[in-house]
Amino acid sequence: RPIWNVCAVVPGEGYGTEEERMVLVGNHRDAWVFGASDPNSGTAAMIEVAKGVGRLLNKGWRPRRTIKICSWDGEEYGLLGSTAWGETYEDELKKKAVAYINMDVAVAGTELVVGASPSLEPLIREAAATLKDPLSGKSLLDAWGGYVRTLGTGSDYTVFLDRIGIPSVDLAFKPAGSNSSYGLYHSIYDSFSWMQSVGDPQFEYHALAARLWGLIAIRAAGRRVVPLDPPTVAGRLAEYVRELEELRLGG
Repeated sequence: RPIWNVCAVVPGEGYGTEEERMVLVGNHRDAWVFGASDPNSGTAAMIEVAKGVGRLLNKGWRPRRTIKICSWDGEEYGLLGSTAWGETYEDELKKKAVAYINMDVAVAGTELVVGASPSLEPLIREAAATLKDPLSGKSLLDAWGGYVRTLGTGSDYTVFLDRIGIPSVDLAFKPAGSNSSYGLYHSIYDSFSWMQSVGDPQFEYHALAARLWGLIAIRAAGRRVVPLDPPTVAGRLAEYVRELEELRLGG
């Protein structure tokens, strides 16, 4: 059967020309069963991001870089929608896209888990520092601790990061200490009933996820200079070299 990607566009400076640059925001909307966490918590957050951008536009704000807000289809069957879209527009994306910001499971717990290209790490920490964690009362940065894992694959960022080479981010709130999956993953129990009673009863972390996602996107699209940080990349590459050397030596 056909699958459908839906993309909203907020034009930036130079829209439709060679000078245009863009920031991509994405979440998939297909689920194995009910999908309250995966992916509907992310879909709900993305809709709130879109509303927030709309309010800014109504107040006269305009992004320097085009923002594309993308709802992917067919993710659960092999990242089909995002991969097909990325491959279709690969040449344009190579020239124009400066960042892809993904949120799949927005909320399955209260602990922020971040995977990202090293060049975007400072931008993520900066945004987190301005937000408050509902559970601890600390800044989100302090509650999270600032650790950023290395991205590989597993969600819709894959085609943008691994094929096209666009700096990418994946954001999620997971159960404390899990750093990855959660007990209801891809099951019939990942339902609105569970979310309302256990996962996020006050929907505070849904709101926080939307704020974090929106801030990162708006700052990436609005800064005069694209907020990528080469020194962080250099530091990460040095770490990878050390790790490879340790493996070579049997460490």
